[in-house]
Amino acid sequence: MPDPIRITQKLTEQLNFIRRSCTSFDQGHEDEALRIATSLRILFHDTGKSVSLMKHLALKDTTMLSSSRGLGDFKDYLSHRIDLTSEAPIKMIPLLGERFRVLPLGDWWSNEAVFIYNNEGHARKKIILSAANKDGGAHVDAALETYYEILCSGKYTLGITGNLKYPEAPPFPQGITIYPKNAHLALIRQFAHEVLVSASHFNWNSLTSRP
Repeated sequence: MPDPIRITQKLTEQLNFIRRSCTSFDQGHEDEALRIATSLRILFHDTGKSVSLMKHLALKDTTMLSSSRGLGDFKDYLSHRIDLTSEAPIKMIPLLGERFRVLPLGDWWSNEAVFIYNNEGHARKKIILSAANKDGGAHVDAALETYYEILCSGKYTLGITGNLKYPEAPPFPQGITIYPKNAHLALIRQFAHEVLVSASHFNWNSLTSRP
């Protein structure tokens, strides 16, 4: 039997890791999203050989707050930011926000589509595990899944084709279309926002002390 006090402390640790990584992400260190993905995997992912913290704490039947606006795709969670003075003139940014709908944890994790590719919906679980297990959160694979490569490429969304004059060298290449390359990271930041608000709103630490 796991020690409930220790496991509850581990829940607090992981939530604190996520908070710190969110702060760093918001300061411009977007690769912190890969650390967030690893913490989210620890919180929610169960396999035949590993048990999530939520399962250890008998919280798999809890509810989560989803920031989906009903579109069923990345547009529910992200917007564009354009800066023609930057070497990355277009980026995706998480919407964050305070409008949520309540979902069972299982649906939030495994079923709600947050990115559509090839008419297939990809849920938070898939994106988080791709980031954590294959893209550097906890492990690097030689190849990425096709859907994740597309998500990283940004080619399904708005692109910028520069035809501008600058007093000095242009900050980004002109005459070619540049797409945002950070949607996967911005999505994970949005998922972290949902998790932190859910943990506070539903008071997970209090629930873990139930008899």
